[in-house]
Amino acid sequence: MRQTVTVLAVMEVLVAFFVSAMIPPAFRVWHALFEVLLVAAAFGAVAAMARHPHEVSGTRLVLRTGWSGELSVPLAAVRSASYGMRTVPGRGLRRVPGENGGVACSVSSAVNVRIRLDPPLAVDLGGPGEVTADTVYLSADAADAFVRAVKEASREIPR
Repeated sequence: MRQTVTVLAVMEVLVAFFVSAMIPPAFRVWHALFEVLLVAAAFGAVAAMARHPHEVSGTRLVLRTGWSGELSVPLAAVRSASYGMRTVPGRGLRRVPGENGGVACSVSSAVNVRIRLDPPLAVDLGGPGEVTADTVYLSADAADAFVRAVKEASREIPR
């Protein structure tokens, strides 16, 4: 989607010059202002859709939720990672309804990876307060590859 919007915005810039040449001179300033706002909105949408992928480093697992922040989990606390589709209402970093120690960390309500933590991790949710999380649900584009990467990295951590 980002690529499509980018191509359309670039094409709009090119077409704007041809359209400007065809409209009466009195309306060219208004047309130019409209085009600037249209192209700025398009590139703003592209920037808003930019992905900030999760990161598996040597000691930490950084789970990002785009514009909603991130959650940093020490790899030493990761006990298991598995693939599984689920819906958790809301977006961003939030509690999972019906699970005392469940936290979801995703941009949308669909999650496809579950990470079990031992010991549980204290997670500050901002307004709703703090929760002691023993399970983190997240969404990954390539869930199988992400689960493999987490398992490999957590095996290398001495316990």
